[in-house]
Amino acid sequence: MLARRPRLLATCALICAALLGSGCGDDGPGESGQASDVTDTSGKRGGALTVLSTGDVFGLDPGSSYYVYEYEAIHHPAQRGLYGWEPNATSPTPDLATGLPETSDDGKTVTIKIRSDVTYSTPLQDRTVISADVKYALERIFLPSVGNSYADLYFSKIKGVRALKSGDASEISGIETPDDSTLVLNLNEPVGVISTGQALALPASVPVPKDYARTFDAKEVSTYGRHQVFTGPYMIPNDAKGTITGYKSGRRLELVRNPSWDADTDFRPAYLDKITFLGGNDIELASRRILSGRGQANGDFSAPPVNILRSALSTRRNQVAVDPNQGNRFVALNTTVKPFDNVSVRRAVAAAIDRTALRLTRGGETLGPIATHFLPPGIPGHEEAGGAKGTFDFMTSPKADLKLAASYLRKAGFASGRYSGPPLLMVGENGRPGSAAAVALRSQLEKIGFRFTFRQFSATTVSEKFCGRPTAKVAVCPNGGWAKDFFDAQSLLAPVFSGDSIQPQFSPNAAQVDDPELNAALDIAAQETDPQQRAKLYGEVDRIVTGRAYVVPWIWDNSINIASADVKGVVNRFTGAWDMSYTSLR
Repeated sequence: MLARRPRLLATCALICAALLGSGCGDDGPGESGQASDVTDTSGKRGGALTVLSTGDVFGLDPGSSYYVYEYEAIHHPAQRGLYGWEPNATSPTPDLATGLPETSDDGKTVTIKIRSDVTYSTPLQDRTVISADVKYALERIFLPSVGNSYADLYFSKIKGVRALKSGDASEISGIETPDDSTLVLNLNEPVGVISTGQALALPASVPVPKDYARTFDAKEVSTYGRHQVFTGPYMIPNDAKGTITGYKSGRRLELVRNPSWDADTDFRPAYLDKITFLGGNDIELASRRILSGRGQANGDFSAPPVNILRSALSTRRNQVAVDPNQGNRFVALNTTVKPFDNVSVRRAVAAAIDRTALRLTRGGETLGPIATHFLPPGIPGHEEAGGAKGTFDFMTSPKADLKLAASYLRKAGFASGRYSGPPLLMVGENGRPGSAAAVALRSQLEKIGFRFTFRQFSATTVSEKFCGRPTAKVAVCPNGGWAKDFFDAQSLLAPVFSGDSIQPQFSPNAAQVDDPELNAALDIAAQETDPQQRAKLYGEVDRIVTGRAYVVPWIWDNSINIASADVKGVVNRFTGAWDMSYTSLR
């Protein structure tokens, strides 16, 4: 999830430049764990909250939403999918669905019953959600005009998807709606994350009425997002024709109560009367305003600057929430660019990286534990992949091991133990603290002979034009990161390492990994429906990707959220962000 993340992680904290040159004593704020009680979901109804952000949502359309900030600002408070996420849950909660999916013995037929008492916002306030609306929602994610990033990853095994994509069919034959309250998914093979409902908790299952939306979807780029109808407790204000009026790109997004919403049909309490998201803020100024002000919270940035965080943990601890978010940060090494087609060179880089110093650029220990492999704590497969200790020698030390790096370089054919090839392209972020991490990494790798053509851009440009674009041939991407799509290892490993994830633009597979053995292992794991066996299989996948050093994970992320003293914030474990449907004013 960028601008909080597209599951690609974005700008959070600030560190003074002096830390980079000096090593600077300790490892930053040492406090960890939850600073304020963000698990108490009780609250008081009424009032308005202002959410300060640095950027904007990347889009309004539920069919293309894949960014944490979009989930926080729109999907969770304003829309209802088949399944949703209660704040403290690690498995999805039935939302439009009346219960968890029913799966046939062979795992290829999944049936979901749908509520018959949920209605849309204006201008369709007289219409009830039916199964055909969810069917179209799942079909439109394959339309080029919608631009969904995960459709192929989780839903391509539905029968008839290939025919729809090739233009041989106008709908997906494998999605059936025998009546208005029943949805049946016929699969070519078992899909674990569909059977458990995990993938069906993504915004792709937010209902979209076909007769209303298809005119917008017929455009080169769908404009449905600007005309969407809402099913959740909140909505973005619109006019009589349904055109959204409560959104100004990059500046302001407003949520008000949805008059069509019936609290008796929903698990969300929806305490607040109004929520306003304001973009274009400086992180430091916004953090100070939030901590000293009233009725405010952070939006698309996860942590305040280090000096502010230290002070807040000391004097305003009940205004800070520190929670593991089952995400990670990593350095991506492009396997299509020499010398990173050589596994020994990649392992040398992993050994040469001082992960403690990189963590320091984000604020130190509070920001999360040092990663020893890819899957973070809290995700099935983490323990099977080595737990906190890890497995591989080049990932064992949190500090740089230059002797080990030299030995791997010699294995790769560099007799001196130092890289001696041409300069390589490294592209990092120019905003704090991503810029600090990029500069620190360049310095670390120069110690083993690497030279770089070093360029820095905004996080969006890095993803869109460089690290997310295979033709750019970026050798090293220092600001990589990924957050879960749900509490399952597939959502972390498949997007980043599957050959199918390589896309012309915004590709999550920045290392350009297309390994037949790995692809096969990912496919086998994806079909497994038994949780214990699934965790074992994904633990083995983690060992493959960590052992081959396609990327170098350096931190398992914590989310750090802040709010004004009069805000009773509740963090949703799924997003690691404030849950606007549960947060209230004191």
